[in-house]
Amino acid sequence: MRLYVTPASPWVRRVVVSILELGLRDRFEFVQTKWPHSWGTRRVAHPGDFPQDTPVERIPALVAGDLHLADSHAICDYVNGELGGWRLLAREGVARWRALADISVANAVIEAQIARRAELLREERERSDDFIGKMRDRSLRCLAALDKRAPGLGADFDLAQITIAVACGYQDWRYPSDDWRSDAPAL
Repeated sequence: MRLYVTPASPWVRRVVVSILELGLRDRFEFVQTKWPHSWGTRRVAHPGDFPQDTPVERIPALVAGDLHLADSHAICDYVNGELGGWRLLAREGVARWRALADISVANAVIEAQIARRAELLREERERSDDFIGKMRDRSLRCLAALDKRAPGLGADFDLAQITIAVACGYQDWRYPSDDWRSDAPAL
């Protein structure tokens, strides 16, 4: 299986951590992609098979035979279910829905972080400080909400915890001055 990746993407990190947690690293060929800083606001030309393998030109992208997935949740669900025996996310029931509730909030953090990053990459005269502030506030609000849910996280490392950890790590890396830990100490 071919997995298109780039080191800076939290979506990629989420998939790669899932693969590693499931002990499946040897089943994947990681194909490094390079994204210029203009990715957030401009068309980007990609070499090789990437545009054919993922017409939406997003990463991560998984090619497994004739199956092409270009969304980290779909890839994690495939890896967890088809290859991992449902160890990272329950197949059904209350445990699945609780995990998906946490994942949906953590995903909102990551989406806001990436939207903020894309806006910050725009030329200064084109940027919207209001939008940047809105995405910052969304990230911090969602991290605080996840902090309240932290005591309910299970002892077993699962996809919800992976997604939350990736969101926290990306926040530390991209926006260290936000001081999110003051409002989310349990995370």
